[in-house]
This record gives sequence, structure tokens and C-alpha cells, in this order.
Amino acid sequence: MKKIGITTDCVCDLPEAFYRLHDIGIVYFYITTDTGRFRDGFEIASENVIEYLENGGHKAETNAPAPEEYMGFFENALKKYDEIVHISITSKVSNSCPNAAAAVEKMGENGKRVHVVDSYHLSTGMGHMVIKAVELRDAGKSAAEIAEELYSMRERVSTSFITMDADYLYRNGKTSRFVSRLCTSFNLHPVLMLKDGRMTLKTIKVGRYDKAMLRYVRGELRINRRIDKTRLFITYAGCSVKLVNEIRAETERLCRFDEVIVTKASATVSGNCGPGTLGVLFVYE
Repeated sequence: MKKIGITTDCVCDLPEAFYRLHDIGIVYFYITTDTGRFRDGFEIASENVIEYLENGGHKAETNAPAPEEYMGFFENALKKYDEIVHISITSKVSNSCPNAAAAVEKMGENGKRVHVVDSYHLSTGMGHMVIKAVELRDAGKSAAEIAEELYSMRERVSTSFITMDADYLYRNGKTSRFVSRLCTSFNLHPVLMLKDGRMTLKTIKVGRYDKAMLRYVRGELRINRRIDKTRLFITYAGCSVKLVNEIRAETERLCRFDEVIVTKASATVSGNCGPGTLGVLFVYE
């Protein structure tokens, strides 16, 4: 039986302990600020990015590794594995997947041993797919079979999150100055979702933010007959423990999952969405 390696981007936002426990290879992104370029997870964390931007920082540009770095990462992993399945953040919001694919092209025959999967998701929406890949690998599936099942699964993953306002989205070119000012002026809170790999506006919540967050959660989970109850992620950036606990209690009231996992967003995700961002991410049956 061939030895299959599972690798992914750090923006899948799974706990570090999970990577170690299940032997997951991680590619780390970079964040460039006015003060330098930092490696996500090693030299900078979510709280560092938020503190920097909240205290007068002007930019936190996020970048996937270049094709050459992916190439070195894959070639090193292939010393350990016969084949690799790499789950990438959606190609519609990042260069990660195209860069990984370009690396595979440069690797010649060795490249045929690497299967790059465009998840069409980010954060723990990707994380659900990484966990599935691990389960399939451990069940003895081939790399090609794992990739095929992941492409089928991505249509059933629900990735959404609510943001306090549109300021960070505007800073990172995800929306216009007009929309940003409108949200701030009228206390509007965008709810964003991934649809066909693209980030789109799902709805807008109005009013006090803690109440808006609860309404967001109810909207996501109220029709729960179709939801796979195996696992729910609550992923956040810059939220208080009290608020996250309130959200967790609300999710458990609305829908009984076998497992609810609370995770902090990576510095890359936090820098794009800003403090107060929170998502409930799950899979449909």
C-alpha cells in the first residue's frame, strides 16, 4: 500500500495539535506590514496583526508562498511519502492553488505524485476537508480517490462569517470605501460566504454587534435537518472569551453536534477580516 501524505495551507485554521497528531504538512503564508515581512504562525499571530492595525498600522498584505517554495515543500515531503494530497485555499481569493499547481508542473515526473485540490473554501471550511482527507487516508484510500472525494465534498461545505464592519475588507480591496462608510454610519454588519469559491455578501445584520452575531448563528443553523451533525467549527478573530462562549452556547441550543471545536483564525485570515470576526462552519449531509 502506498504511503499517502496530507498537506495543506496554514489558513485552514485547525489547531496545531491536530497537525502533529495526524502528521499533516503545513505551508505557511506571509504577511507584509509597514515594518517588514513575517511568516504566519512563526513570526506573527492573529492578535499581533489586529493590534498592529488597530494602533495605526496602514497595511497587512497577505501572500501565499511562491511556486519555488511550494516546489521545495513538495519535494521534501515526497522523501517521506509515495504520493501527496495538498488541500489549498480557494483559488478565487489567493494565489496559493495556482502557485502550488505551477510548482507541480516544474517537478516533472515527481509532480505526478502530487494532487493539488482547490478546496473552494478558506479557514475551517478548508479544515473540514483536511479532516476528511485524513479519515480517507487512514481508511486506505488512494491519493486519487481522496482527491475525487474532496472535490465532491466541497459543494457541501458551508463557510460563512460575520464581520463587525467593512473597514478591513475595504483596506484589503474586498469592498469599496462607500460600502465601508455605509456600514460604519448605520451600524451594519456584513455576513460573507464562500460560493463557488468566491467570497460574496450573503446578508447584512443591523444593530448592536453581539445581538447581530447571535442572529447570524440562528440564521445559519435554524434549518438543521440537512446539516451533518458530526462536527461544527466556531472560528474567530479578536473576540472576547465571554462572547465566544455565548455563541457556543447558542449553537448547542440550536443544533446538537457530536463535536464543537473553537479555533482562532490565522494571522492571514484575521488581517483580511479584522477584529470581531466570527464564523460557524459546518458540512451538509
